[in-house]
Amino acid sequence: MVVVCDGMGSRANAAQGAQAGVLAARDAWRWWRRWPAGKAEDLVRLLEIGWRLRTGSLGPDSAAATCLLYAQNDHRVAVTAQLGDGLIARIGGTGTTTVHPSTANEFGETHALGTQHQLGDWSLASTSPLGDGEAMLLATDGVSDDLDRGRLHDVAGWVRNELGSQPWPNRSLAKELRNWPVPYHQDDKTLLVLWQP
Repeated sequence: MVVVCDGMGSRANAAQGAQAGVLAARDAWRWWRRWPAGKAEDLVRLLEIGWRLRTGSLGPDSAAATCLLYAQNDHRVAVTAQLGDGLIARIGGTGTTTVHPSTANEFGETHALGTQHQLGDWSLASTSPLGDGEAMLLATDGVSDDLDRGRLHDVAGWVRNELGSQPWPNRSLAKELRNWPVPYHQDDKTLLVLWQP
């Protein structure tokens, strides 16, 4: 499972909400992955409950965070789920790219954990587990807004081949994100690439 959560900057406890989202997704996945009949809807319902329990003392609205995830279970079932803005893309071994459809509004309004939403506001899909040479790319809007959709394969390849081969790949990627080449860009930036060798 891989998950990216991005706290909404206008909320007082956004950082705690994003961290709670990641931990709630991990906990939900540990339970969900064992059951062959588990669907994407079941995973996000568990995630939502775990997130509310973790943020109960903060107040959900003050800890609002978007959430993107890709998960596989022990029964060769995989799902993608997205609440809010950002990007999930599957990069095929031959260079094909499939972008997971988002339900986020292009005018700055977005759903998030902690805001008023329903299950239908999640963008959910069942898919096959990653095959040889395939990759999943997840990015918060601070990164995805600047990426050329036609070059996502190149971005995933750069992370996998250039940064992934370095002694401290996470540090190398963090440095690249801190030195983001878009002038005056202040938004938080998270980029995650998971690949199957």
